[in-house]
Amino acid sequence: MRTPLPSHLGALPEGFALFRRHPWLVLGLAVMAMLLAQLGPALELAAGVGPSLVLQATFGFAGLLPLEMYFIPRLQAQLDAETRNDLANPEAGWQEAFDGRWLQTFLARLALSVAIGLGLLMFLVPGILILTLFGWAPLRMLLRGEGLLVALKWSQAAMARHWPRIIQAVLGMMLVALVYQVAASWALDRLLPAADPDLGPGALLRLKHPAFWVFNLLGGALNLWLSCALLALFQRLETSIRTESAG
Repeated sequence: MRTPLPSHLGALPEGFALFRRHPWLVLGLAVMAMLLAQLGPALELAAGVGPSLVLQATFGFAGLLPLEMYFIPRLQAQLDAETRNDLANPEAGWQEAFDGRWLQTFLARLALSVAIGLGLLMFLVPGILILTLFGWAPLRMLLRGEGLLVALKWSQAAMARHWPRIIQAVLGMMLVALVYQVAASWALDRLLPAADPDLGPGALLRLKHPAFWVFNLLGGALNLWLSCALLALFQRLETSIRTESAG
């Protein structure tokens, strides 16, 4: 009988170990995430729009774009170089490698995000398939310097064999995020009734009430941990593939 492959749930604590390698850097990025998250309600007030979940999500996404598209990938490149020291992303030259690859990786992530979004609108399943099969391609381009087509083929081939364990680990990360969201919503429901009515509703409340600043800071830290856990999962996937090739 074939021995079952081990679980990749170990990527969750490994991600936490990566998260703790540079506490001051992570704290600075979490504070940046908090400030950028508050750009959303600030933009709503500047635009003079009324309460709208769509606009709230749009402005919130726009505010966090610098963090998601530049600072988090830069952190992942640094951590990968320090822990793997791969020839394609060496510890001594990771910054130069990142600077040379960032733009094409950004464009690839943007194109993949658009494709996933369109797929989700088309009965959900195509978007999930695109994310599952090709989601590792931008990270492969960033950390290993591969071109878009090569990275897409690597991601598809890797996920075709290892998707059950990868999905299991991703679901574990999503569960942690869900528990945080539920806890944060529960806390906000109990804190907001005590808010000063002079703060006003909607965007102004989210700008002025300290609870939103605190939970945006914690949410930023959670997002950084998730990014570290995904890096650990990517490294595990690479190790599995190399072990198979060597065998």
